[in-house]
Amino acid sequence: MAQEEIINQLKDLIQRHKVCYEVWPESLVAKGQLVKVGFDLELEGTHEHPGSEVLPGCPHCQEVYRDLQRIAEWIMPTEERPTTYEIQPFDRAIHYAPKRKLRSEVSLNIKIIHRHGFDQPVDDCEQMCLKEMRRKLTELGVKEGDWKDEKQ
Repeated sequence: MAQEEIINQLKDLIQRHKVCYEVWPESLVAKGQLVKVGFDLELEGTHEHPGSEVLPGCPHCQEVYRDLQRIAEWIMPTEERPTTYEIQPFDRAIHYAPKRKLRSEVSLNIKIIHRHGFDQPVDDCEQMCLKEMRRKLTELGVKEGDWKDEKQ
């Protein structure tokens, strides 16, 4: 499949699920100090239940998660680096963020941390990986923090 066709399919998924993202620090306590060791990049997609009640982990949730997974796999660097980027298991929960007017969301979390020495502070490699993923999300039209419909 051509790269342009893949990008168009991903953009359709982003529109359908009103995808946005958040970045959070990944921290832990090492030697009595709170240390920022990486990042959590969360993709958020709307969870629609046409004509039915909202049930966490239902087939609609699973579809949204699979679509978010396709987006996540496309934005992650493909080469092996000193940093690891892992898609966390599906939590089968529905999330509600006040900043997005408590819309029903399915969340996919990508953990960006050191491949070895997980308790080491964030370095240039984690920063670079996050920057690349953000750039690819921007290329797809995904906004940080809230959904913005570019077609309006």
